[in-house]
Amino acid sequence: MPDYQHKDILGNDIKVGDSCVYPVHNILKIGFVSKLNPKMLDIKTGKGYFTRKYPFDVYVINDPKLSVYLLKNSK
Repeated sequence: MPDYQHKDILGNDIKVGDSCVYPVHNILKIGFVSKLNPKMLDIKTGKGYFTRKYPFDVYVINDPKLSVYLLKNSK
């Protein structure tokens, strides 16, 4: 199985399991990278849905504050 290397909009490496933000129309959503494909990323949203985005459309956030936000605002 090939190992793909992708970089986000600021040049940070993207790995499976990273939390990220990505645009949907005119808002930003939070998700987790679930799979790296040759050209795109599979991102899992909070409700269990999957979406595909190009690597240059996402920004990887590995911050403990994001975990606290997700715990406080999850339903």
